[in-house]
Amino acid sequence: MANSIEYRFICDVMLGRLAKWLRILGFDTLYFRVISDGELVKIAKQEQRIILTRDRALIKNKMVENAFLINSNDIVEQLEEFLKLFKNHFDKISAFSSRCVNCNSELHKVQKEAVLNEAPEYIIFNNNFFLKCYNCGKIFWDGSHKKMIDRTIREIFGNIRKRTYYEAENANQS
Repeated sequence: MANSIEYRFICDVMLGRLAKWLRILGFDTLYFRVISDGELVKIAKQEQRIILTRDRALIKNKMVENAFLINSNDIVEQLEEFLKLFKNHFDKISAFSSRCVNCNSELHKVQKEAVLNEAPEYIIFNNNFFLKCYNCGKIFWDGSHKKMIDRTIREIFGNIRKRTYYEAENANQS
């Protein structure tokens, strides 16, 4: 995903939805519902993760070495902020997640036969593509949630392209 470095993230307690979406996009992103700032910083340092936070005080903390402030409360705007911050560092984003949205472990493509007893019959009958998390056991398939995810991703990238175009136009007019 990254040009030369595999970026890894940790989101503070205010960015749970962003963490989930970053996992959907394939980014290695830790998230804990309950964690102190000190523990968050400790994990970030130990695992060489970039902190994503909405906490302005955390950004100003001298112990924090590598953190970015996310300003918006809106998840689409948060994703736009993230992608704008890191647009020069990533050459592509996963079309379908390589990370489990629940536990952040890598997902693995599995054959339909491997999930026969783990997914509802109508899902097995109507799908041929399955991903499985070997850590938590969750199974993913190309269903209605995937269509919603794809639509949201197209919207976000469309908005970023429009803003980039307008910013470039305004810069040329100056």
